[in-house]
Amino acid sequence: MSQSLSKIGCKSCGAELVFDPGTQLSNCNFCGSSFEIEQAEEFQLIVPDGILPFTITKDSYEKSVLQWLSDGDFTPDDVLSSTVFQSTNGIYLPMWFFKGRYHGNWSASSGYDRIETYLERDSNGKLRERSRTVTDWRPSNGQISGEFAVLSFANSESNIPWDAINYSHGTSFARGDLKPFDSKYSAGFNLIEFKDESIDSWESYGEEQVNRIAQSDAESRIPGDRFKDLRSDVLHDKEEPIRVYIPFWLTHYSYGEEKFHVYMDGTATHRIEGIRPVDKEKEAEANRKFLKGHIGCGTTILLFLITVFGIESYDSTYDTMIEAVVWLTFITLGLYGIGAYQKNQMIKESKARRSAALEKQLGSSEQETEE
Repeated sequence: MSQSLSKIGCKSCGAELVFDPGTQLSNCNFCGSSFEIEQAEEFQLIVPDGILPFTITKDSYEKSVLQWLSDGDFTPDDVLSSTVFQSTNGIYLPMWFFKGRYHGNWSASSGYDRIETYLERDSNGKLRERSRTVTDWRPSNGQISGEFAVLSFANSESNIPWDAINYSHGTSFARGDLKPFDSKYSAGFNLIEFKDESIDSWESYGEEQVNRIAQSDAESRIPGDRFKDLRSDVLHDKEEPIRVYIPFWLTHYSYGEEKFHVYMDGTATHRIEGIRPVDKEKEAEANRKFLKGHIGCGTTILLFLITVFGIESYDSTYDTMIEAVVWLTFITLGLYGIGAYQKNQMIKESKARRSAALEKQLGSSEQETEE
């Protein structure tokens, strides 16, 4: 079963987008480049088994982007007023949905920590009791089994960035949230064509995800305080996979002369990811807060080396120098503490300014909407 739609290829990044003829497509979802709508060609879309509709509106998404953009330790204070948004696009990504069970065996070396005491002569030649942590290693093994449900991207020929693909695999939903494909859900949005068969998609993306789930399961079962040399042999019992479309928001924006992007799950505002601009001067200023601590640390190390290698332990000056090293250590720790406090205060004040700008901008937007 197929449905007649339109398809156009981006000349800048190579992405091929499918859309309803009634959709006024004008920009590429993945690089923001403009399209000439007349260049689109007719396309027969393979109708998938299901579609996960957008539940996050464009307005909610854009507000979430502004909130996300105003965050960050070293984000410029004028990020909201100086950012130019180039395009905001909703898109459906093609996925194979794999569900089933995994089972297998694992083996590892389990480490058991114990405290061991021993005697050591100090600088004055006196024996002192010391303690250290010793790890005893023993072989361990067991079995793992469990259920899995993963999404696996279904168009390896596309030029979509890997970070976007990897991000999309994290979309979670209840099986009941999937709807039979209907053009009413895709109207106004773009789609990526299904090109990979289920076996290819499984080998490219799905199997690795399930193996990570099994690996995490194995790690949780290993006894001891630590482990190493973990190996696992896992088999997968898959149900019949289905084709599904999942929703995805993407925004391109520029700050100064740099371009950035933000991704968000079309069903959850808390799943937002992207790249923020960084105020290099603010970052450098924060690092300067620790300059006195760095100087104190260097001076302490130098004095310690001079004392240990330049003065005999029976010399009366030795004890005085050691005492000076101890005091310098405490002073250095204090300087680092002051630096950390000053850095945190600087970041706190910067975030407060951005938060005030965000409230003002959101308030202005709501007022314009009411009018």
